[in-house]
Amino acid sequence: WAADIPRELRDDFEAAQPAAFWLPGNYGSGLYAPGAVQVSTNFARTGSQSLAVTVRQGDMASPGAGNTMTERADLDSGHFPWLGQRVEYAFSVLFPKDFPIVDTRLVFGTCKQADVDRPILAQRFRNGRHTFTVESRGRRREYKLPKLTLGQWHDIKYRVEDQTNATGSVEVWFDGQSGGKDSGPTAEPGFKPGFYHKFCLYRDLCAH
Repeated sequence: WAADIPRELRDDFEAAQPAAFWLPGNYGSGLYAPGAVQVSTNFARTGSQSLAVTVRQGDMASPGAGNTMTERADLDSGHFPWLGQRVEYAFSVLFPKDFPIVDTRLVFGTCKQADVDRPILAQRFRNGRHTFTVESRGRRREYKLPKLTLGQWHDIKYRVEDQTNATGSVEVWFDGQSGGKDSGPTAEPGFKPGFYHKFCLYRDLCAH
């Protein structure tokens, strides 16, 4: 690994603020509205705190695919030159028991490449259906993941080999069990070789 690439970034959200490596909410065109991402004692996977992510109607509204509008609260890990390397991302997530189950596109975990306008990997929760998609080099594949139980913590890990050719791969684990593996390109040629992870609430504009 190059000397300027961190071997590990970790945040248990036990401090008063998220760790310094996370990009600020007003990075670029804006990642989350003020107050949408904050440390909370309402739930905890371990320790006494976790990070509460909230998106409200119209938060960070921007155009989406197919003439849609989107809203979001994204926590961004920062961008690193991972092309040609294997990287792991892991996080835990809890959707509260009163979380609305609606037929609206919702993405809550992504792996992205700088300047590419869609995620390479996207973990989705729509109308109770839990999936992940891998999209690159004109190919889009979708895989079904185990059920998300409201009010329960779930542990998620991605292992991604960032490659523009067939040697790329994505593996997903859900609560310690394999959730599937995809082989094929996981990066787009001709774009910046910066890669990053987001965990987020990113959805089509919701009227509920």
